[in-house]
Amino acid sequence: MTIELRNRDELGPIIDEKITALVREMVDANWSAEDVAFSIEDVLRRKWLNQADALRRARTALPDDFVSDGNEG
Repeated sequence: MTIELRNRDELGPIIDEKITALVREMVDANWSAEDVAFSIEDVLRRKWLNQADALRRARTALPDDFVSDGNEG
């Protein structure tokens, strides 16, 4: 199992617990669970998933023996 997959396996339950607590808090504040879930999805897509996907693609595009000198940009 790769480190990336292992990290996701370990993080999944933690993230689930945090999202569950957030949804419960928002439902207690009279928001619908559906509205909260779709808002979470929107924020993830807009602010996190696109960036994470771009970083993953960039990492896979680099050769395995690439060594950064800090002046790539």
